[in-house]
Amino acid sequence: MPGDPGDQPVICVCCGAQPGDSPEYMAAARALAYELHRANAKLVYGGGTKGLMGEVARTLVSLSDPSAVHGFILRALVAYHPEAADGMARDGKLAERIVSCDGDGSKGEKEKKKGDHELEPSPAEGEYGRITLVDSMHERKQKMAEQVLAGGPGSGFVALPGGYGTLEELAEVITWNQLGIHDRGVVLLNINGFWDGLVAWMEMAAQRKFIGAANKDIVVECKEVEQVIGALEGYRPSGGRLSLSWGCK
Repeated sequence: MPGDPGDQPVICVCCGAQPGDSPEYMAAARALAYELHRANAKLVYGGGTKGLMGEVARTLVSLSDPSAVHGFILRALVAYHPEAADGMARDGKLAERIVSCDGDGSKGEKEKKKGDHELEPSPAEGEYGRITLVDSMHERKQKMAEQVLAGGPGSGFVALPGGYGTLEELAEVITWNQLGIHDRGVVLLNINGFWDGLVAWMEMAAQRKFIGAANKDIVVECKEVEQVIGALEGYRPSGGRLSLSWGCK
C-alpha cells in the first residue's frame, strides 16, 4: 500500500452482522471500503464475516491487501463466523499470541505453541484480513480503540447501520470521547435515515440538559459515504470533555 505506515489512518467501523432489509446497506459497506482504500486507511472491526461486517472487510481486502484489515472477534462467536478461521491458520499450524500487561502497565507480547488439544488461533491474514481472538466484549472494544489511538491523522470511529452490538460499541466510544480517554472523531453514517431516531434522541437529551451543550457535537452525522473521510480528517474535539486516562490495568 502507498504512503508512510506511520501516518496511516486507522478507522474502526461498527456495523451489523446482518445485511439489513435494503441493498442500500450492503452497498454503503462496499462504498465505505472504497473510501478507506482511497485514504490508505487501515480497517479495524469486530471480526465477523457476515452482513455489513463481512462486506466492508472482504471488500477492503480485495482492494488493498489482507494487512489493511484487522478483526477482533470473541472466541465464543467464531462458530457463527467459520470463514474467519481462514485468517487464523499459519503454515498449517495454530499458535497463540499472548498480549499481557507488564508490571509497569506496558504491554508485552509473546507467542507459544501448545499441544493439539490446547491450540488457539493466532492473528494471521486471509479473506477477511488479520483475525485476533479475544475473551470479552470489553477486551474487543479496548483493543480496537487502541488501534485507532495509535493511528495517524484522520483515525476514528464510524458506525454503519446495525443492531444492539453496534449501538453498544458506538455508545462506548462516544462516552470515552466525552471522558477524554480519546479525542478521535466519531461518525454516524446515517444511511437511508437508519439513525434518525438516535440523532433526534441526542438533540432531545442536549435540550433537556442530560448532554452538555459542548458535547452534543461529539458525534458527526454523515448521510453520504463520501463525507466520512473528510469528517474524520477535520474532526475537532469538543470543549466540554474531561481528561481521564486509561492504562493497561
